[in-house]
Amino acid sequence: MRREKRIIPVSSGKGGVGKTTIALNLALALSRHGRTLLIDLDMGTSSVRNCVDVLVQRDLYHFFKKNYSLSDCATTLSTRIDPKGEYKNFAFVAAPQHLIEDVTNFDRAKRERLIDAINRLDADFIVLDLKAGLDPSVTDFLPHSNSGILIFTPHLIAATMAAADIVKAIMFRKLRTVFAPDSPLYHEMKGVPPALINALIDRVEDPYDSPIHDLDAFIDDLHHALGDHPIIRYVASAIDSFVVHFVINRFNGIRESYETAIKPFARALAENVTAHLAIEHLGWVVSHAKIDESNVRRVPVLIAKEDRAPARADSAMNELSRLAARYGKPRPAPARKPKAARADGAHVAAPYLDGQLDMLRRMQDDLGGVTYRENFLYIAYRVLHMIDSRRPGDFGDTRLYKRSEIAQALARRGR
Repeated sequence: MRREKRIIPVSSGKGGVGKTTIALNLALALSRHGRTLLIDLDMGTSSVRNCVDVLVQRDLYHFFKKNYSLSDCATTLSTRIDPKGEYKNFAFVAAPQHLIEDVTNFDRAKRERLIDAINRLDADFIVLDLKAGLDPSVTDFLPHSNSGILIFTPHLIAATMAAADIVKAIMFRKLRTVFAPDSPLYHEMKGVPPALINALIDRVEDPYDSPIHDLDAFIDDLHHALGDHPIIRYVASAIDSFVVHFVINRFNGIRESYETAIKPFARALAENVTAHLAIEHLGWVVSHAKIDESNVRRVPVLIAKEDRAPARADSAMNELSRLAARYGKPRPAPARKPKAARADGAHVAAPYLDGQLDMLRRMQDDLGGVTYRENFLYIAYRVLHMIDSRRPGDFGDTRLYKRSEIAQALARRGR
């Protein structure tokens, strides 16, 4: 039975973390399991085009300026790159080759036109390679109830902090949409003025001048203002059901990756967003010269010939599937309770850190002997397992929602 279409955004707060390499090879791996389209939404660099040595006839310029359909702008792999047709179900839509102002900095109307076109695509998997940073051309293409896939690396702490900022931005976009003055939610909570809720959201979002420093304090303040009101349970549910997914690129061992990437990321979430998010580590990609070489040659790692004969694909896939089943089981959100404070006043993210360190150790035990190519296959199998075992809103989504549609979508899903 064919899966329901799944749209999977891949993002990073900063450039230079290998986001496009991971998005490209993830899409290639998924294409072995269904029709897959990779869309390059990094309008300023056309990164995907520069990683695949095939002729691009049409790209997003032709979609925006020449009114071609999005599917007509898709490029498939040539027989020179994929002589056996192993990736016949893969295609990509390239960003424009040159800087074009009204395409690169596309406005809300163009973003919504592209969202509608993506939702109409006939594909099993749609991977979105988003630009680095945090503006509407990124946030409008992210899910409203999970993070998509965040990429960061132990080598760039700014990218780790920016990934936490992406989670915060999604959460506040969700809250601002749900509690907009014209939101249908106010019909269910008579007596609660929109101005009160939005003033509290403004206070908690301001990192410079607010005693409400995170969403847990926001809920406490709501409780103080409204008492035991149903809205508080709704807000808590919306926060607790949010799932964060990430991949570590240029993995350099448990200790360094934990200390310089995972630990700062988890603490940033706990101290600046909430201590009640579910965090899922999808895997890592080790540093390897062959990955850099494949990018220079413009032949993706999963397609490039290896120096030695690889292990049988079926055997590797079965092992990776077993690992995906082991690590992909849902975990309950931490019980909602006040966060403990250290002597220096910072908040402790113990539930996050203990769980992430434990997973790192188990993954190291099982994946320590696999090749860099199998790192990408492992991530793909984690993705497939979550698609098959979780609710659609827990990982990516079955469609993108325009701003005007988010409140109704959340109401239908009860969060």
